[in-house]
Amino acid sequence: MYKKLVILFCLLFQLHVFALNIDSLKNELKLSKTNTESIAILNQFGIFYESISDYPKAFYYLNKAKLLNQNNIDVNQNIVTHNYIGYVYWHKSDYSNALFYHSKALELCKANNITNENLAFTYLMLGNDYYDKGDFNKTAKFYYESIKVAESINNKAILIQSYNRLSKLYFKMKDLKLAEELAKKSLKLNNENDKRELAVSFNSLGNIALEKKQTDSALFYFQKTLLNFEKCGDKIGQSIASINLGDTYLALDQRKKTAYLDSSYFYYKQSYYLNQIVDNKFGMIYGLWGMADIDFFNKKYSETLLKYTEALRLAVDIGAKSEELNLYFKKHELYDKMGQTDQSLLYLKKHIELKNKVESSEQAKQLLKQESKYEYDKLMAQEKALAEQNKLIEAEKNKWKNIILILVLSVSVVLLFVTYTSIKRLKIIRSKNALINQINKELEFQKQEIIDSITYAKRIQQAILPPLKLIKETLPESFVVYLPKDIVAGDFYWMECLSAVHSSQFTVNSEQSTDNSKLILFAAADCTGHGVPGAMVSVVCNNGLNRSVREHHIMDPGKILEKTREIIVSEFEKSDEEVKDGMDISLCALGFSSDKKLLKWAGANNPLWIIRHCGLDPESHELIELKPTKQHLGKVDNPLPFVTQEFELQKGDTFYLFTDGFKDQFGGEKGKKFKSANFKKLLLSIQNLSMDEQKQFIYQTFMDWKGSLEQIDDVCIIGVRV
Repeated sequence: MYKKLVILFCLLFQLHVFALNIDSLKNELKLSKTNTESIAILNQFGIFYESISDYPKAFYYLNKAKLLNQNNIDVNQNIVTHNYIGYVYWHKSDYSNALFYHSKALELCKANNITNENLAFTYLMLGNDYYDKGDFNKTAKFYYESIKVAESINNKAILIQSYNRLSKLYFKMKDLKLAEELAKKSLKLNNENDKRELAVSFNSLGNIALEKKQTDSALFYFQKTLLNFEKCGDKIGQSIASINLGDTYLALDQRKKTAYLDSSYFYYKQSYYLNQIVDNKFGMIYGLWGMADIDFFNKKYSETLLKYTEALRLAVDIGAKSEELNLYFKKHELYDKMGQTDQSLLYLKKHIELKNKVESSEQAKQLLKQESKYEYDKLMAQEKALAEQNKLIEAEKNKWKNIILILVLSVSVVLLFVTYTSIKRLKIIRSKNALINQINKELEFQKQEIIDSITYAKRIQQAILPPLKLIKETLPESFVVYLPKDIVAGDFYWMECLSAVHSSQFTVNSEQSTDNSKLILFAAADCTGHGVPGAMVSVVCNNGLNRSVREHHIMDPGKILEKTREIIVSEFEKSDEEVKDGMDISLCALGFSSDKKLLKWAGANNPLWIIRHCGLDPESHELIELKPTKQHLGKVDNPLPFVTQEFELQKGDTFYLFTDGFKDQFGGEKGKKFKSANFKKLLLSIQNLSMDEQKQFIYQTFMDWKGSLEQIDDVCIIGVRV
């Protein structure tokens, strides 16, 4: 038998068969009046694009639905979103992320007592994940759970999927008889309504026929598989059918093997390109493998080596152990044929070492085979027993109806007496409740007045912040993430733009400023406290920065901070009590002259991080940290001067100013702080994104980390790319 008889089936799922009119959906999305409607439509978009293997668009719409539903407005739609995000990761052979999202979906089902088709689908997806991770015990467990729920709600669509998945599992364990029974059972339920699952069933029967060396039957089934996958636009399904057709043509008639090589090579190549389109690395392995085998047969050893090597690299990358094992042996055979004995022995050794590891799990696999058969028989027996039990329960219900009727009459008499006495007490309680309600209304009125005042104060605070439109016009490649803990905040961001005339003292490498030169001052500040007290301090600190630049014409960041400290201390000294409030701050002065960019910076307790590309790898970056003066900007016993640091920027550099709210936030599975180290890793990991995409990614990371926990402090982050 040939190497690729056991190929992953296209584990695709549709709860309802529907033809989506994209224009109509877009119109519905525009007209949707509630977030609930919008979430459902966004999910439909994601499901549609997943079904035609357009995974970037599927990700886009599903993530929009996830963001809109982050407060769990619609639990069922949230489950759908998580399941299909995991599904797309599964298609891309990213099984760890697939398992993460499907496990989240199961948590949502259990936390909200969901027992509908969403629970059945979740079990089905988890079975798929564990199958591809090689954990067949959990695979069988989740497939049977899916069948149990689907039968309880009479959902034929999910039963079709589940029978197909079990067929694949039994085929994997070489139980061809049971695998064939389950595939035909799925076909019988389907009635050609679901083209995708129809294709999966035909694919199962084709693999079984090929295993039995019934190549004519296999060719028939695989052609029907390809036809149905083409009808529903599923590229991964088409790629799997193409691989199997390539195998079948190769096995069709060994005596006339060369007559079928062209057809076989064509289908292997078609599968490889289809998988490239959707970035399915697992499928790409088999396309390369098939083409390499035919090149080997035609003695094109150089081309064979290139294809085996690339297939092996992909197998190692995604952890496909079975494929890695066989490809080691293929390279051993190839090098032996090429007369390169050392390389041949090296790959034979690698093959044997990996084979010893893989074979250690074979006994467990045989145990699973017996377990799974037992589970299937047990499930059928349970269903029969349940039907008998329901008959007995119905008879018992009729018996208890008479008893309950007598009890109800007795209880009614007692209730009449209790009601009479309760009415008297109720009159007394009502008079007391009226007084309590009046007090509550007065308290609610006072509370609303306070909230209204704070909300108005928010408008005043926002008025002193630079408009985001101005920041974008001045620094196009930038973003601001600003998340107050309360209605008003102690954190704020600040900006001042100066022309060549005002910035003549700020030069790059001692050059004179020109008409084209300009200076941009901007900062992220964290004032003492948060909420109303923090906001009041922020007004004083913001005013101090403005006066230092506008009245005193100071452009050097360190000197600006010293003058601002002087102004803040002067303002607070007017009080009869000692006030030591102030702020931590990161302040930049970005100068542009000709094509050079010079960054001057000073900080009070808060650092500046600069991320720069390094080395030949476009994904490689380093983080440079400019350390601040370890001193609060406010009244202190031994004031230190704030040091200005200079840094000449290169094209592509990205730098970040921030307060401590993000890294100090509690969250995650263990409720711990995010911490600076993780914040650095986060920023380094998103350098391939645009600044607008970085903003969205940082915001979403914060919300996911925080989860249901309370936000502990204001958050302010400024990112700029030059």
